[in-house]
Amino acid sequence: MKDGGQAKTTRDVPGLTLRALVVPGSVDREKRTVEITWTTGARVRRGFWEPFDEDLSLDPKHVRMGRLQSGAAPLVDSHSINSLRTVLGVVDRASIGAATVRFSKRADVEPIFNDVADGIIRNVSVGYFVHQYERQPKADGDAVPVYTAVDWEPYELSFVPVGADAGAGTRSAEAGPTMPGVFVSRSEEITMDPKTATVPAAPVTPPPAPAPVAPVDDATVRAAEGRAVQLERERAAGIRVAVRAAKLDEKTAEEMIANGVTLDAARAQVLEQLARKSDATPTDPHVRVEITDDASDKWRRGAGAWLLERSGFAGMVRQAAKEGKVPGLDKVELDPGEFRGLSLLDLARESLENAGVKTRGLQKMDLAGRAFTMGRSGLAGTTDFPVLLEDVLHRVLLAAYATQSDTWRRFCGTRTVSDFRAHNFFRTGSFGVLDSKNEHGEFKQKSIPDGQKTAITVATKGNIIGITRETIINDDMGALTDLLQKLGRAAALTIEVDVYALLALNGGLGPTQSDAQPFFHSNRANVNASATAHTVAGWDADRVVMAQQRDTSSNEYLNLRPAILLVAAGQRAAAQVLNASLTDPNATTNANKPNAVVGQYRDIIDTPRISGTRRYAFADPSIAPAIIVAFLEGSGEAPVLETMSGWRVDGTEMKVRADFLAQMFDSKGAVTNAGA
Repeated sequence: MKDGGQAKTTRDVPGLTLRALVVPGSVDREKRTVEITWTTGARVRRGFWEPFDEDLSLDPKHVRMGRLQSGAAPLVDSHSINSLRTVLGVVDRASIGAATVRFSKRADVEPIFNDVADGIIRNVSVGYFVHQYERQPKADGDAVPVYTAVDWEPYELSFVPVGADAGAGTRSAEAGPTMPGVFVSRSEEITMDPKTATVPAAPVTPPPAPAPVAPVDDATVRAAEGRAVQLERERAAGIRVAVRAAKLDEKTAEEMIANGVTLDAARAQVLEQLARKSDATPTDPHVRVEITDDASDKWRRGAGAWLLERSGFAGMVRQAAKEGKVPGLDKVELDPGEFRGLSLLDLARESLENAGVKTRGLQKMDLAGRAFTMGRSGLAGTTDFPVLLEDVLHRVLLAAYATQSDTWRRFCGTRTVSDFRAHNFFRTGSFGVLDSKNEHGEFKQKSIPDGQKTAITVATKGNIIGITRETIINDDMGALTDLLQKLGRAAALTIEVDVYALLALNGGLGPTQSDAQPFFHSNRANVNASATAHTVAGWDADRVVMAQQRDTSSNEYLNLRPAILLVAAGQRAAAQVLNASLTDPNATTNANKPNAVVGQYRDIIDTPRISGTRRYAFADPSIAPAIIVAFLEGSGEAPVLETMSGWRVDGTEMKVRADFLAQMFDSKGAVTNAGA
């Protein structure tokens, strides 16, 4: 296709790779981060239908940075993007040419992170798509055409066994997907048939007769000399820029210039010297890498502070940050600064302007829609606006979750699982005691009865909400944050309700176990059959029942003691008096009779979620948890907020999910009494 003196040909271009490098001394073991220089724009030889040299333009308007800057671009093993197991981590921050990657805490990733930190693995490669090339005018000495990528998109970073050769071609077809790429050439330089995108066969003609050699005049000689001087200046300047950017000794640049090293060869040598410096630099685990904020971060921080203040929940976020219950909230800054007074539509307009999108003349509906869907330079992607909303709403969600009143944490244990498969955990006393070893004898194999294992499989609960363009135009931030505040409290409340639902089964004796009996049963010796009121004798009898619990082999006592008492709301007063009184409050004949159970419980919990006189005595949940709440690794104990471009709504959708399971765990860790 010809367009204004140009020809455009579209081809399926495979995903490309380019060698990158780890910045020396940038590994932060605590944060599990590494800094990477992923491109310098060096020229690379390619060949899809015919050989050509590829230049990557580093002009910000030519690079689609949306994927790398989204916070979700993957760090993978050897460009393998077809399995979750090959994901090593995520690209936390990225700018043109540089990135900070963060490794997963998964057990199978740990050896790779250690090898990177120790300098054993140091080869990095970037995967990218090219959406459009522009062919450059052919210069003297160019053996093949030169195409500049003027619309290209990095989408993943990889650690690889061997650094990619700068002259290597494309990855194989099996390595990844292809992307339509437009090749733009001046009409007089077209070497492809526009219809078939193949090289037309050249006509066979006899070789021409040798042309007579014309004499070279002084003007031609001076022009050639001027061209040579210009090329030499460009070579020298390019080498100095590469050496300076790598922070190498400037003598290195002068030596390369004096030795006639080409610009491409100089860039390759700079990469090699950086790699050698990385090997020679010892890794100090106590060195912290400080990453400065870019303009986008500052914009989101200031605008986010203003939206939080407008929502009316800034105080709740401050309180949650002060209590430190949820990681991340303790670093929240709440100073709106110059953003004070702006509406949601004002911020949407600013986000588009910051992304290089002209907004003059845009109607409100169109402006709000583009703020959700249009990236930098008008390309498909995302602006900072949906990221801003997600960040603010996630803070409200976490703060509401953290400040929601609950009681389950006071008497339940917690566990973490790596995925949604069944995970086995062992109960208290599974090992019994150590076996004796005679002189010259062998250590005995210790077996664990299958009955002491409990399998836990977490599940997911959640809801989806939509943010429409109308919400933005109506400047209805309060409605959004109020909704997320309610969802945060609902997430915390969901765990509380699930825990008490377990206790309520079978008339307060808990869920039915594998032996067809409830959790609290005489078979498990965790029921005080003598129903007693809150008296010294009654509490002491509960203590004795728990103290008599034995290990699996029934040879040794576990020596568990009641630490937490759970009662109905109407029973709290009597329980508090008995636990705090130095004398027996129920004594009728001797008012000075000592209280033998004073201080038996370090915590007394009352709740309207149970009724009647039944009480539960729990051991310390860190020692023998009767009930556990298991969470999915990576999400912590807080709900997660995820966003995507709206399909069912005209805007964006946000999904709130919580991955957890409440489950009865160790019958030895609790005793129940029906009370009186």
